[in-house]
Amino acid sequence: MRHSTFLSFVGKEWRHILRERRTLVMLFAIPVALVMLFGFVISTDIDHTPVAVLDASHGDPLARRLIRKLSAAGRFEVVRELADEAEIDDAFREGRVRLAVVIPAGFESDAGREGGARVQLIADASDLNVATTVLGYAAAIVAELNTDTDIQQKGGGVRTNVRMMYNPELKSAYMFVPGVIAMIVMIVSAVMTSVTLAREKENGTLRLLTVSPLKARTIVLAKVVPYFVLTAINTAGIMLLGMLVFGLPCYGSLWGLALLCALFILAAVGLGLLISSLVRTQQSALFSSLLGLLLPTMLLSGFVFPISNMPVVLQGVCQAVPATWFIEGVKALMLKGAEVAELWLPLTVLGGMAVGLIGVALVLFVRGEKPRR
Repeated sequence: MRHSTFLSFVGKEWRHILRERRTLVMLFAIPVALVMLFGFVISTDIDHTPVAVLDASHGDPLARRLIRKLSAAGRFEVVRELADEAEIDDAFREGRVRLAVVIPAGFESDAGREGGARVQLIADASDLNVATTVLGYAAAIVAELNTDTDIQQKGGGVRTNVRMMYNPELKSAYMFVPGVIAMIVMIVSAVMTSVTLAREKENGTLRLLTVSPLKARTIVLAKVVPYFVLTAINTAGIMLLGMLVFGLPCYGSLWGLALLCALFILAAVGLGLLISSLVRTQQSALFSSLLGLLLPTMLLSGFVFPISNMPVVLQGVCQAVPATWFIEGVKALMLKGAEVAELWLPLTVLGGMAVGLIGVALVLFVRGEKPRR
């Protein structure tokens, strides 16, 4: 091959790449976006963790000093003062706190005696990784309190008594089963729906169906019903597997759980419909689904990395991810025994997402597939 011929082919390929915006996006924009996303999301640091304090000592000097140390460390933020132990469970179920610190009566006087005083650290272990990290930071602050004072020299000191709420056996299945369900729903409902309908558009069969007496929206809805049913069966199977094999409890209402799952599946179907209405080929649908649905479900839903660790902007983005509300609702129902009425926010958000996404997608489909005269 002549040198000039080779260079001409190279130049032709360069021109082809520069004309293809999709190729340029894949080459440059996506790697940068992924690096930034992973850089901000993947963090084991815990900052400004909301804490509730039950001070039975009624503010003796050592108790106040411990509370100041918790706030000054930057790791914690005391957001609620409890009146009695009955309020601890309510604070956790409402999702307002991650850690509760219980300071007993006579805290300072007990700390100066032999045997010392006990401060109880109670963590929300429905997210085991966060609970373990939070307890480690809190225990370090208590140890620092002992170092800063001379109470240990008298044989006393402050010791910690740790309690894990909602997951006393520290089973990781309590954390990953809801996340796995969210991933499966996205794969079966959203990805398969988007790819299937995009293939119909690409082959032209969807346009042929729209000239039949049936309305376009009826045809599209009929095509996604099987994926809804299959996803519902998959979800029920994974739930049952988690209960029988991994001992996942369900303290809340099964009907509430079924409603939550149904709304989440509908929202996922709506996302799949929306993607297939915006793309032209099944390859584009697959790429858009994997990048736009599975990655956010894994990274921005609280499944793997806690949302509270992320920058404020990303925390706002997380609220737009359906899996965020689904995982929150599943943990509240199954692990915390929340009432259905207490989950009005996740249910309302998922219901609104389902109606909005399916509605917009059907409108776009009807316009895009309307026969041209």
